[in-house]
Amino acid sequence: MQKRQLLSNFIQPKLLKSNKGFTLIEILIAFVLILFVLTMAMSDTFNTGADLEKESNNLERAVRFMSDEAALRNAVVRLHFMLNKAPQEYAIEYGPSDSFILPPESDTAIKILTKEEEEKAAKQTKEINLKFNKVQEFQDSNTEVSDNVKILGVGNASSEKFMSTGDVSVYSFPTGEKDDALIILANDEEVISLEINPFNSKIEKKKFKIVPVGTRELSDLQAEKAKEIFETWLKDK
Repeated sequence: MQKRQLLSNFIQPKLLKSNKGFTLIEILIAFVLILFVLTMAMSDTFNTGADLEKESNNLERAVRFMSDEAALRNAVVRLHFMLNKAPQEYAIEYGPSDSFILPPESDTAIKILTKEEEEKAAKQTKEINLKFNKVQEFQDSNTEVSDNVKILGVGNASSEKFMSTGDVSVYSFPTGEKDDALIILANDEEVISLEINPFNSKIEKKKFKIVPVGTRELSDLQAEKAKEIFETWLKDK
């Protein structure tokens, strides 16, 4: 009985100590750490959203500048995207007079090219690029797209194609007419589409959410959303 009492006297203080819970200082430290993590997460989300908005605004400005420049120079002017670069780039470039005939578009949006076809397409792209010069008034060098943003592709109503790789351009002419085009860009959570009206300066901006689906890759979800937006845009024409 005496041994049991002695054991009880030894264990009880230990149990009381272990059941005291966290001290006030420990709770405050945990609270500060949680607050720090939440602040960082919210900051990253805000910055990513701000970058997407900034890039879409810059592209709107580029399209309007392209149209004005075509009339001013009496020449074909294009918004030239380099989608395969990392980071992606684009530039405003002026080319020949309004009598310039654009070459037929590549079929790379709808089929896999052979090596010979790839070489032919690359040669054709190089020949076209040589006919255009960068508009220095817009930028000294190509504009780089933010790391948080990806241009998913450019759609054209005339060809009914959505190009997501390679060199893609939207053209403007001295007459004031532009390509009937759609530019789609995105971050990890949102997609923005810019619908370019071929006959006036109106650019309609639309926003869409990317909904996570199980373990699906973000790139696949972005591509599917871009395709859905493009097909809906064509249908509404």
